[in-house]
Amino acid sequence: MAEIAILHYQPGNSALHRVDPRFKLLLMIGYIGVLFSGGWLHWGTITILMLWASIGSGLRPAAFRRELKVFAVLALVIGISNFFTELSAGRQAAIYSAGAATWRFLLIVWLGILFTAVTDPTELHAVIFWLLKPVPGVPAGRLASHAALSLVIIPLLLDGVHEIREARKARGIELQRSPVVKLKSLMNPLMEKLLLQMEELALALESRNFDETVLHTSFELSRKDILFFVLWALPIMVLEIVHIYF
Repeated sequence: MAEIAILHYQPGNSALHRVDPRFKLLLMIGYIGVLFSGGWLHWGTITILMLWASIGSGLRPAAFRRELKVFAVLALVIGISNFFTELSAGRQAAIYSAGAATWRFLLIVWLGILFTAVTDPTELHAVIFWLLKPVPGVPAGRLASHAALSLVIIPLLLDGVHEIREARKARGIELQRSPVVKLKSLMNPLMEKLLLQMEELALALESRNFDETVLHTSFELSRKDILFFVLWALPIMVLEIVHIYF
């Protein structure tokens, strides 16, 4: 049975795969911040950068176009909601607000997909631990472990939904008109499958004496990593300077 590819790590040898994961996380945070603080020029620039990064890393939306339909529906709901919320300020303002919210949402989704596709989940724990460790009073190890496990659990959940959906089609359950029967046939096996997988994951971590404060990944910063970060951070830095002072 074919597995879905969205939110899965896609092994590769591109520049984005090889770059220091700390820089990838910082760039993603910076891009998201710019998306909320900037305007159309910022969103257009980030769109071009994301297309360039996706092509360079070999990520193809066509590989999981079926799963992207869910995010397309969410984007439509967000756009319609913003349109009617801002309608009192005028039709033009409502259209602008709807378009901005939809575009921003899709870019954030694509940032998340791209980050998970080029970042090994085993590196994420060390990256977030490095980022949060200097902050006093923050349980860096625990939060880093939760984030790293999320990258493991979410794909398992999506895979489970995909497998159950295919099994339902094979058994003709999709032809059922009752929404209650459809929901029950999906949720019961999905929760059972997810709980079993979580139990296996917990046993695997316990058998390996997992310690959230022990890092098994070491980072080696190179000039190429620094140059990569500067090149990808420079456009949004310039945009922010222009936005603030001009």
